[in-house]
Amino acid sequence: MRVFATTPAEYRKVILATNIAKTSVTIPGIKYVIDPGLVKARSYDPKQGLESLTVVPISKAQALQR
Repeated sequence: MRVFATTPAEYRKVILATNIAKTSVTIPGIKYVIDPGLVKARSYDPKQGLESLTVVPISKAQALQR
């Protein structure tokens, strides 16, 4: 996987990750992490009778785990 490949000194590596990767993968050499504190959560709209993904702030428990 390219995420584990070394990066030349004159480059910066940017990694975008899902919730699964954040909790189960350790990537060596990480210096900074930017976490917007948001997650896509499944929600149900009874008026439309549909489920959808909405962007919502993470819970305190999720923030501590990250």
